[in-house]
Amino acid sequence: MNKAPSIWTRLVIFVLCPLSIVLCPSCDPEAPWTTKNVDIKMNVKTVSAGFVECTFSTTKEAYYLINIEPVREGYDPMAHQKQFMNLVLDSVNLEYLIWRNFLLKSGETNIAPFASFALNYGSVNRFFTNLEPETSYWIYAFVVDPDKLQPAGKLFLTTIKTTAESVVDVHFEYRVKGYWDYIYPVDSLGKVYSQFPYLELTVDSQYIADETLTSPEEYFTYYFLDVMEKNETDKIRYGVHAVLNDGISSEELFVEGKTYYTAIVGFDGFIGNNVIYKFTWTGEDFEAYFKDEDSIVDYGEDD
Repeated sequence: MNKAPSIWTRLVIFVLCPLSIVLCPSCDPEAPWTTKNVDIKMNVKTVSAGFVECTFSTTKEAYYLINIEPVREGYDPMAHQKQFMNLVLDSVNLEYLIWRNFLLKSGETNIAPFASFALNYGSVNRFFTNLEPETSYWIYAFVVDPDKLQPAGKLFLTTIKTTAESVVDVHFEYRVKGYWDYIYPVDSLGKVYSQFPYLELTVDSQYIADETLTSPEEYFTYYFLDVMEKNETDKIRYGVHAVLNDGISSEELFVEGKTYYTAIVGFDGFIGNNVIYKFTWTGEDFEAYFKDEDSIVDYGEDD
């Protein structure tokens, strides 16, 4: 029998990300740098439905800005390089000034300079997430003079198109051992795959019941959609993720006799490898291991 996909199965994660700004602690304003005759090498490693992984490096020590945005029909950045780079840099600087102004009003005195906030230095591995499936994007980079806050040199740009479905075959296995829990994104060979973005959350079942929602699936659907709409990139995980659920290291505190749900979703276009694992924690000696077949999720597939 054909069953309609549940709301959980239909959850999509293709909300477009705004201008991507990532704090770069390694960008030391005192580091040696130049703006003369610098080339930027871009290597697109993975293009999937909802994310792209790229590496960047420069031929000389330099500060540079990297970003991604949807292709604008009828506009060629390479034909208007100076205009395009200035527009991007102005937008990034505006975000920095808003961020800096907020911290100053909060009484902060030790605030990172623009270079540390917005620019890259040396070799960088970058994931662009929250992308829309089957959509063309520009990935670009250009050198920036961090003192003058001006673009320097030429624009380096490549065009990619995200796929209709995820190209990465990853499943999520889950272990609870005492107060600790662990998430393992594994490939088809059972090996940990660390280049796949995902979201996760563990919640007390009573909390879900108090929210008067019809099911855990509905609760997690709303939660993950909210994360995506707010583009909360700090909640994206890669590789093995471990949490100490003691109410101090994490918000959740495992309590003996209580039932919990842990939801994990791939952050890659239409959700297809999501799981929700349910367990009742019995104390510090509790230990359990979960695989796909243990998930309570209804995928809406044919019976």
